[in-house]
Amino acid sequence: MKSPDETKIIKIFQSRFGKKSRFQAEDVEVLKIKNAKFVVKSDMLVQSTDVPTGMKLADVARKSLVSCVSDFACKGIQPIFATIALAIPPGFTQKMINDLANGFLRASKEFGFCIVGGDTNEGKELIIEVSMFGAGSKKMPSRGGAKTGDIIITSGPFGYSSVGLKIVLNSNKIKSQATNRFRKAVFRPNPRLDFGLKAARYFSSSMDSSDGLAITLNDMSKQSRKKFVITSLPTGNNVIKFAHQNKMNLEDLVFCGGEEYEIVFTVHPRDLNKVRSLAKKTDVSLHEIGHVSNGKNVVLIDNDKSRIIKRCGWTHLRS
Repeated sequence: MKSPDETKIIKIFQSRFGKKSRFQAEDVEVLKIKNAKFVVKSDMLVQSTDVPTGMKLADVARKSLVSCVSDFACKGIQPIFATIALAIPPGFTQKMINDLANGFLRASKEFGFCIVGGDTNEGKELIIEVSMFGAGSKKMPSRGGAKTGDIIITSGPFGYSSVGLKIVLNSNKIKSQATNRFRKAVFRPNPRLDFGLKAARYFSSSMDSSDGLAITLNDMSKQSRKKFVITSLPTGNNVIKFAHQNKMNLEDLVFCGGEEYEIVFTVHPRDLNKVRSLAKKTDVSLHEIGHVSNGKNVVLIDNDKSRIIKRCGWTHLRS
């Protein structure tokens, strides 16, 4: 029997817990306890699958927190507290532990929350599990709220982390001054928390893109029960040049990467200028990539031809 991948495993747990558990396919969980509403997110970083060669331990610690911060960002919620559970492999020196601790501390200050506890254990490799907490007094945009006529937007370009991983892992060469930007996309990803906190009230739907743009768009399209029509690739000239120089498919780099930690969202046309203004104030480069229409699937329009963009990206136990 074929082993289930991450997507199948999640569906199994959802079916076992039942509707009363409120186990939803969302970026964060919203829990109501008496009159208080809490926002919770858990994520896990595993050394063998999530840490590329050459990544400093302080950046590893930061990345483990970024995964949760990005999910809070796309819902417009400020994280307040976090707990951290660590599996430490034998041989870790005191300096290595200090590097991790410093990375956690700097990241918590960068994103404005406090680390309040956790757990430490021994493991065969470094594993960091983060649980993050916030408070939600306002309505948050869901993945499934897109409406016909909405504009589809990303909070930044795609393809840089894909290229960065190829440079770091496969030693792909590029004749460009953008090498540092590619590497930074891998080692120091930038979740759009400030922008999300200010702009999320205008989102009709939103989702974090860390599993890849194609997965994100397809999940939003399916949950909204709408067709997502893509008319422009959200990428940069440096990615286009890399694809050309290395004879790689540009669309694969843009749609099938992962770990961009951008916000993918939809906006009613009447709110577009407000979102553009907030993006400018928070130094975010928006990419308006298409629109929502009646129907289903994610469809790319290129030279008056259309084709369906299927799910591709990072899925644990399959990728």
